[in-house]
Amino acid sequence: MADSSDRDVPFPPTVDEHLGEHLQAHEAEFTTKLADSIERSLHLRYKDGEARRDVHARATGILKARFRVHDTLPPHIANKGVFVPGKTYDAILRLSNASGDASHSDKSQDGRGFAIKLLNVPGTKVLESDKDATTQDFVMINHPIFFSKDTKSYMELIQKSAPDATALQKLTIPFTLGLKGTLVAGQLSSGKIGNPLQVQYFSAVPFQLGLGPDRIAVKYSAKPTIAENEKDPVPHTHATDDYLHQAVKRTLSPTSTKPVEFKFMIQQRVGANMEVEDSMKEWSQHESPFQEVATITIPPQDVDSEELQKLGERLSFNPWHSLPDHRPLGSVNRTRKIVYERISRVRDEMNSVPREEPTTTEG
Repeated sequence: MADSSDRDVPFPPTVDEHLGEHLQAHEAEFTTKLADSIERSLHLRYKDGEARRDVHARATGILKARFRVHDTLPPHIANKGVFVPGKTYDAILRLSNASGDASHSDKSQDGRGFAIKLLNVPGTKVLESDKDATTQDFVMINHPIFFSKDTKSYMELIQKSAPDATALQKLTIPFTLGLKGTLVAGQLSSGKIGNPLQVQYFSAVPFQLGLGPDRIAVKYSAKPTIAENEKDPVPHTHATDDYLHQAVKRTLSPTSTKPVEFKFMIQQRVGANMEVEDSMKEWSQHESPFQEVATITIPPQDVDSEELQKLGERLSFNPWHSLPDHRPLGSVNRTRKIVYERISRVRDEMNSVPREEPTTTEG
């Protein structure tokens, strides 16, 4: 396999100390090694077939949606990035299971993903390979924190989880993550849900909001508006392997007249104890509650549309598909910049598909 690191986008050259960022030792080096490990795993796993994502490989829904910013916003949010009061964007959503194995049943315990791609977002983007793209991505999971806060341990985890890793290497994973990381990883991968459209999702890691001296650090969340007593129960018997996809399909049946809505919310960092670099520590919602800033509306639609499925699987979701106002912060996000872009490029090359960001929800 040829070395791909010479085509990587640049590692973030600076960090924002004003917002609490600081580089870890050898971070860029470990990030490149991590990307190398994941690329190698992809070539091993998909040497005879279509290459899939290294994580979140199984989609439970690829959907058309609208993202409407509220008419009235607090001054520290209004007109920063995409948060223009009253503005509406078309969007593509990808709901997923976290596993890198697309054959894993929806019945398996797993984390869940919620990726948003806003379309027709003007302005130069921060990702060097997609500066002229007209998309803005938000990537979330159904847990408010992440299982690793440094690139070295994440790299070692991927290496020990590779398809050709030995049983002994896999047994040492808890030592790599540490007690807290192992507990969080267990929580992330042990959940079962009744319907992906009825779960709250979190960015888990922070982002810049705004530019200049009044910029702030924030986290994001998307929370369904459905009442708790109306949510689908987790099936304990007679569930099919694709029951989550079927739940999405049933909820958004074209014969339905009721759309699904999520509140898109922002949590502001209000003190040094809300660490930007420690993605294993949840920010207190008591000290800084989430504030609603937009509504995501998912209309009834043909969830099994072949055109939409092909579009969704061809897309890559990367938090660095971003306006400078929403620049990703912290070590996990800095790692994502290199890894997500590398793996997306390699996957497209393996599948011989063009690399391009969409401008419409049509395939």
